[in-house]
Amino acid sequence: MRILIYCAILLIGFTSCQPSKPLTPQEAFNALKDAYTHNNMQNGAALLSTNSKKRIATVIHNLQSMNKAQLSAFAQYYGISSDRIKTMDIPEYLLLQKKIAATRGDDVLLTALSQPIAQVTIAQSKATVHLYNGMSLIFVKEGPYWYFEYE
Repeated sequence: MRILIYCAILLIGFTSCQPSKPLTPQEAFNALKDAYTHNNMQNGAALLSTNSKKRIATVIHNLQSMNKAQLSAFAQYYGISSDRIKTMDIPEYLLLQKKIAATRGDDVLLTALSQPIAQVTIAQSKATVHLYNGMSLIFVKEGPYWYFEYE
């Protein structure tokens, strides 16, 4: 019986230490900033809105549907393997986008995430996070949680 009680206590302790989903746009912004700056695209993908995930899945499908010559040229241009494209998922896509942006020196998302929040405007289930440099990011509420609208 004691073992059962200890297991229950451990389980409760473990689940209470799990990161919770963001309940405010500010929490979503900070979680996205942490995931993106630490290249943790698994967590970054978990912070995307449902519509963002659908759009990215469509782009991935289009990449995977290219003919062999197109796929080879794309892979060579971006310095990745054709096989990696064929098995690409959303976190890998986000990592590729970050790599491309860093190579070109125009990582707009990183620039936005490095700014402090100036103001948050919420209208129903959409929030605009205004940043000090004039940029803004959109977050949407799905159920009780807020997610990044990746465009």
